[in-house]
Amino acid sequence: MRPLQLIFCLLFAALVLNSCKKNDAKNLEEIGYGSSFGMCVGYCSSRISVSADQVTFSKSKNGDKPETKTCTKAITENEVAALKKLVNTNEFNKLKEVVGCPDCADGGSEWVTLKLEGKLRKVTFEYGNAPEALKNIVVKLREMRAEFKDCN
Repeated sequence: MRPLQLIFCLLFAALVLNSCKKNDAKNLEEIGYGSSFGMCVGYCSSRISVSADQVTFSKSKNGDKPETKTCTKAITENEVAALKKLVNTNEFNKLKEVVGCPDCADGGSEWVTLKLEGKLRKVTFEYGNAPEALKNIVVKLREMRAEFKDCN
């Protein structure tokens, strides 16, 4: 009877561990990041989108005529893989869609979007106050956005 109990316990443990949803970061199709300030003059909104082979940056003005400017640059598979390692999809999916009070009193807002298996999910938070689960990826995405400072 003892070997039967051991087999049952091992089978149960295997089922429990396999039923947990794993971190799907390697299956990410796109990572996005942006920031916006509602009470601002000039280019008040910017965003980047990272896909398998390129980074697209865009910035736009507030108002009736947004005057959007867009620039792109190539990205390597290794750079994309390193970026994906900074994302924990399980923790990201646990976050509320809006964290804190983004752009209240013109404090600005930031957001991160993840496209996984064709589904896009966005988490918005107060500018400069990323949730713990997003801090590492936000730091890297801000650095990537800064590389486009000459996008005119």
